Amino acid sequence: MTAMRQSIARRLLPMLWSFSCAAAPQTVTILTDNGYPPYSYEAAGQARGIYNDILRAASSRLRGYRIELHPVPWKRGLAELEAGRALALSPPYYRPGERPFMRPYSLPMLREKVVVYCRVPVMTQPRPAWPNDYLGLRFGNNAGFRPGGNAFWALVDLGRIELEEAPDVRTNLLKLIRGHLDCYQNDKLAIDMELAKLQRQGLYRDGQLTEAATVSEEQGYVGFTDRDDGRFPYKQDFIRELNQALAGMKRDGTVDRIVGRVLDAARGQSASASF
Repeated sequence: MTAMRQSIARRLLPMLWSFSCAAAPQTVTILTDNGYPPYSYEAAGQARGIYNDILRAASSRLRGYRIELHPVPWKRGLAELEAGRALALSPPYYRPGERPFMRPYSLPMLREKVVVYCRVPVMTQPRPAWPNDYLGLRFGNNAGFRPGGNAFWALVDLGRIELEEAPDVRTNLLKLIRGHLDCYQNDKLAIDMELAKLQRQGLYRDGQLTEAATVSEEQGYVGFTDRDDGRFPYKQDFIRELNQALAGMKRDGTVDRIVGRVLDAARGQSASASF
C-alpha cells in the first residue's frame, strides 16, 4: 500500500505543481554563460545577449512561470548542472555523449555558424581541407567549448594541432592579432562583432585576419540537469511550457527580429549593442 501511495504521489506531483503555478508564478533560474558575446554575456551584473533576449521573450509567454537569468562562468555552470544544484544552463550545444548529466535539452533557440579566422600570413598557403590542412598551427579556443568536430580534436589529442584556451572571444582575438596564435574558431557573428569593437578601440586593423574556413553549424539550447533527484518538481512541466514558447517565437518571427536588432547595431558601428 505504501508503494502504491508513493507511485500515485509521484504521478500527481507535476499536476499539482502546475495548478499551484496558476495562482503564483514559479520563478525558474536559468544559469547563462557570462563570457560569450554577442550571444550570452554579463554586463553590469545583468545577463545580456541574443540568447538571453530570447529567454526573456519566452518568459513573457509562459503560463505559471517566470524565468530569472543568472550569468556565471561557463565551467561553473556545467559543474552546477552536473552536481544537480542548478536546473538549467544556457546555451549549450547538443552534446549528450560528452555531458551525460545534461538531459533533456529544450528545442533549439538559434543556429550558429562556426568559422575559422587566421592571421593573413598563415593563409598564404592554401588550406582548403578542414582540419588536415591546419596541422602544426596553434589554435585559440574558448574554455569549456569544443567546436571544430571530432577530427579536429583527435588531431589536438595527437599533438598535431596546438591548442591554447582563454575565457572569452576578446582574449582569444587579441592573442591572435598579436601573433600568439595562428588561428581561432568560434561563431562568426561573435567574432565579427568583437573585431568591430576592437577596431573602434584601435586594437585591430582590416587585413590582419582573414576568414579561412567554415567548420560547422551549431544550435544553442537550454540544457537541463538529470541529477537533481526531484529537487525541481516542476521541471517537466516547465520544459513543456518553454518549448511551446520557443516554437511560437520561431513561427511568428520573434527570434529573427531579436537577431536583426543585433545585426543592425553591428552594421551601425554603435558603441554598445543594447539588447
